[in-house]
Parts: sequence; structure tokens; C-alpha cells
Amino acid sequence: MKRIPEKFVTPDYDRSIVGVPNWILKNFGIKEIHHPLDLPVGFDKIVLIIIDALGYRNLEKLKTKGIFSKPSVITSTFPSTTATALSSIFTGSLPAEHGMLGFILFLKEYGFLTNMIELSPFGYGRDLLKDRMDFSLPVKTIFQTLSESGLKSASLIPSNYTKSGLSKMLHSGSQIVGYTSIGDLIVKLSDLSKEDFSLITAYIPNIDKTGHLEDERAYLEEASMILNTLGRKINEISRNAAVLITADHGMIRTPKEKEIWWSPKDKIMEYLELPPGGERRMMHLYTRDPDILIDYLESNYESHGVFLKRKEAAHLFGGEHKRIGDVVLVALENFSFNFKYRKEEISLSGMHGGLSDFEMLVPVFFFGR
Repeated sequence: MKRIPEKFVTPDYDRSIVGVPNWILKNFGIKEIHHPLDLPVGFDKIVLIIIDALGYRNLEKLKTKGIFSKPSVITSTFPSTTATALSSIFTGSLPAEHGMLGFILFLKEYGFLTNMIELSPFGYGRDLLKDRMDFSLPVKTIFQTLSESGLKSASLIPSNYTKSGLSKMLHSGSQIVGYTSIGDLIVKLSDLSKEDFSLITAYIPNIDKTGHLEDERAYLEEASMILNTLGRKINEISRNAAVLITADHGMIRTPKEKEIWWSPKDKIMEYLELPPGGERRMMHLYTRDPDILIDYLESNYESHGVFLKRKEAAHLFGGEHKRIGDVVLVALENFSFNFKYRKEEISLSGMHGGLSDFEMLVPVFFFGR
């Protein structure tokens, strides 16, 4: 078994974002699927706010004061990416159980590389898989489980996401409510907390988008704005509910000089059966001979990444799964591996998906009487 570098932060599934929904189940007297977070229970109503890409290490740079000054810390999933992490948060299950193992996956049952955010063959229009092939998760959402006990849920997400296949799948069993701005989110969150919902979730993608495309100053400014806005309303909302604020993953800065670029014309394709899946910081590599591929990668990129066979990597996902690549690549330091799937592939200022502390550690803020 190949050793994982000590500098990596591997997912602690006894104290991770998987524990958030399991705490919610425990709070409502429903049997948990996995280990819940160690938080008080007995609340009639819970508000869960997920700020995409608000990493614990990133938050330290903000030097927040007041109610956001001393968060608890838990780990994300592996990979530390939205499709995987949100699936765990909204189902209470491990990546190997729900099967959403990255941004791009080879789905053998359909025969193509799939964008798991847009639920479509990579490069095609969104939701083709959901609309035409009835793709679904093999596990229940937390909203479906609560509904079976007679408990109602509401999910606040950006208005342009409300009709997407991924949103419908991950929020199945919940009333989906769209919002158009952070101000609109706050108003609707306050109003919903006074209605007869037992669970209200709110998903905020803003800083993830900023962090991918802009520099760290813009990312931190966006995070500061969102936390300040939420901070002014926490006391009001927590009069009616317990409030938990966390993130799906963090983000690491990835400079252009640390980017490795591959294309269908490069030598790497001599060792692959099809283009890579996964992320720029973590790839699923599909090959008939993992040993020969790993020899090639270690000869050329030993200082840039760690290369694991499927069985060696399985524990990172919480178990074995057919969608795990034959070889799993995890980037070291702030390197990234980028593949030119299309003519227009751009560099990103910040990324996630790997096992650095900036990507894997996320904060937890809890407000409850």
C-alpha cells in the first residue's frame, strides 16, 4: 500500500461534513447513517447555511471577529469538490455510497465522460442525463428521510439553479425556493424560519466563483461581505431555529507557473484509455495497465503529484466504488493538472479537489439556544 504524504489532510469521516446531516437526523430522533457531529440536539427547527469554498485556512486570513471568530473545524470529503461534498451534505452518506466522485466522471453504464454538475456528457448542454436517462442517486436525500417522518424542508438556492437536474436530485423531498441576491436570500431565510419547516437549507456559491476566477483579495472580500451580512441577521434567525453555518470545501491558490497541461495529442494519452475524469487537483485516470501508467507519471511528475491505484485510494472515498479511476492522481503543494477537453480551457486562480489543508478543512459555526 502506497503511503499518503503526511502533509495531506485526509477526510475524517467521523468528524466531517458527512456528520452535519447525520446530526440533523439525530436532532429529530431519526437513526443516523454515519457518525453525527457532536452538537446539542432537541431543536424544533434547524437552519443549515452552506457557503461554497469557505475554507477554514482561508477564513483564518480574514481574522474575523465577533460571532465568526472561533469556528470549530471539520474535514470535507474526498475529492474536496462541490458535486461530491454537497451530495454528502444532502444525503448523509459517504462518497463511495452516493457515487458522485468528482466533477467529471466516466459513467460506464452510459458510456461517456460526464459533467456531474451539469449532469450531461462533457461539453454538451446541461441536464441531458437527468432529463433523458433518469439518472438518480442510489441513496435517499436527508429531505426525503425527514419527509417520511412528517417533517417539512425548504431549500434556498440561486434562482438560476432551481430547475437544474442536480438541484432537483439533491433537494428531492424539499421545497425549492430561488433567490436572486444575498439580500434576497436573507429576507427569504428570515421569512422561512418563521414558517412550519423543520429544516431550512441555504446554499451560497458566490465566493467559489470569485475564488476560481479572481485573486485572493477578491475572494476574501467576497467572503467578508457574506459573513458580515449573515452576522447581522443570525440573532434574529436563531430566535426561531438552531443555525449551523459551514462549507462544502475550501480553496487553494494555483499559480499559472504550477500548472501542468495535457491534451489529446500529448504522450500521456498513450497510457490512457480515455481522457481523465475528476478535477484539476485530483484526477481519475482510466488505463488498462495501472503499473505502467504510474511508472510514467512518477518518472515525469514525481514532485507534482501522488499516484495511487484504485484500491490504495478507495479509503479516501469511504470505500471502493466502480467509478474510482484505475489510477487516482492527487496534486502536491499548489500544482494542478489540467486537460484540454475543448479548445477553450482557461487557467483558474484558485482550485479545490485535493488534500491540502486549504481544500480539506472547513469551519463550523453553531448558534442555538
